[in-house]
Amino acid sequence: MSLNEEIRQLLHSYSLPAEAGRQMSEAMARLDANRVAPGLEVGEKAPDFRLPDIAGQGVSFEERLSQGPAVLTFYRGAWCPVCNLQLLALQRALPGIRSLGASVIAIAPDDSEPTPDNSRLDFDLLIDADQSVIRAYRLHYLVPDEVRWIYTGVFDTDVSRFNADGSWNLPVPGTFVVDRDGIVRNRHVTADYLRRMEPDDVVAALKALGRS
Repeated sequence: MSLNEEIRQLLHSYSLPAEAGRQMSEAMARLDANRVAPGLEVGEKAPDFRLPDIAGQGVSFEERLSQGPAVLTFYRGAWCPVCNLQLLALQRALPGIRSLGASVIAIAPDDSEPTPDNSRLDFDLLIDADQSVIRAYRLHYLVPDEVRWIYTGVFDTDVSRFNADGSWNLPVPGTFVVDRDGIVRNRHVTADYLRRMEPDDVVAALKALGRS
């Protein structure tokens, strides 16, 4: 089963009111249409950064790239079940990714450790407490008012209580395949948090790097 099929299956387990679902879909579509958080484009230089991991140890993007290409994914937080599915899918794909000499780095504004299904995630989980890296990658947006009530009233999730900066700002889910020179070679960015880059597509993009 593909990651996006897993996400669709997950949605069937939720009883989201139709009006709430419509408002969320429309709000996300407006963010994309207005290019509020378009993300870096293919061919652009990926900004360098150094961020702490869940254990508080600093991780340098430059150092990771010195060892090989990187798969850089921005997720909303440990509170997000769709993000947890994506992280699990990347964990399953990790052997294939590492066999191509690449590493995986996941970044969120949430300082909680995601442990989906109590599974160990064997790649970098970094905390962007002030969301400066999220901004640098052009993924930063403020959750619209019409969506906040859905998070709090329907999902009982106050995003500001999870974010390290206490804000309602989030990253648009984005995944970038970055070569050793720090250039974005492939990407998947959309405000529609229900659509994510398939791990098979990540692996295919890494294989393409070896042929270029």
